[in-house]
Amino acid sequence: FAFEGSKTVRARGDMGATAELEIDTSKEMDGRAMREQVLKQAIDRADGFEDDKKYRGTNAYVDYRAGFRREQTISSEKGRGAHGPMRAATNIRSTFVMDYKPDICKDYKQTGFCGWGDACKFLHDRGDYKQGWQLDKDWEQKEQARKAAEARMAKLGEDGVAEESDEEYVNDIPESCAICDTSWLEAKFPVATACGHFFCERCALQHNAKQTTCFTCDKETGGTFNAAKEIIKRVKE
Repeated sequence: FAFEGSKTVRARGDMGATAELEIDTSKEMDGRAMREQVLKQAIDRADGFEDDKKYRGTNAYVDYRAGFRREQTISSEKGRGAHGPMRAATNIRSTFVMDYKPDICKDYKQTGFCGWGDACKFLHDRGDYKQGWQLDKDWEQKEQARKAAEARMAKLGEDGVAEESDEEYVNDIPESCAICDTSWLEAKFPVATACGHFFCERCALQHNAKQTTCFTCDKETGGTFNAAKEIIKRVKE
C-alpha cells in the first residue's frame, strides 16, 4: 500500500492575506460617513423643504450650499482634515517607537571617525546639545540661584549688611575674627557677609576657596563680602 501526495500545499483559507485589524471608528459611523449623510440629506431636502419643527441634531441641519460650491464636496473637504485624523491602515501592522535618548557613537562624536563605518549600530552625530531633561535641570538650578541672590540682596541694607537697628547691630559685632580669632586692631580689612557675620579679609577668602558657605552659620555667601564699615569706624575711634 502506497500513498502518493499531490505535491501541493493545501492553503488554509487565505493565510491571513486579507485579514484586517480595524481599531478606528467603523466606516459607517466615522466623520466622513456622517458628512456624506448630511450632504445627501441636504440634496434631498433642499428642493421643496418644509420645516416640521422637529429637532434632529446638529448633523441634520439643511445645507443649502450642497451641490453648488465645490468646497462643500467630500473630495475637497478631505484634504483639509474636516473629517478628523486619517484612518490607520487596516491591513498593515505598524509599531512606532520614539527614542528620547538615542545611543550616540562615542568615537564618532569625539573624533569624527568610527571603525565600524556605516555598519555602526549607534547614531553618528557630532552635535553638541543637551537632552530636554538636562536643559530643564539647568534652568531650575539657574532659577534657584537667581532667587537666592534676590533674597540675599533684599536682606542687605545700604551699608551691605542685614538691616537691623543700630543699637542691636553694634552690640552684635564680635571683638575678633571668627576664624583666626585675631583682634580687629590687628586684622586687616574686616569684611561682613550677607548673613551678618564678620571675618578678616584673608580668612574669608581662604575659606571661600574651599566652600562658599558662611563659616559661622553655613549659609550660602555666593562669594560676596562687603567692607565692615562699623568695625572700621570702631577701630578708628
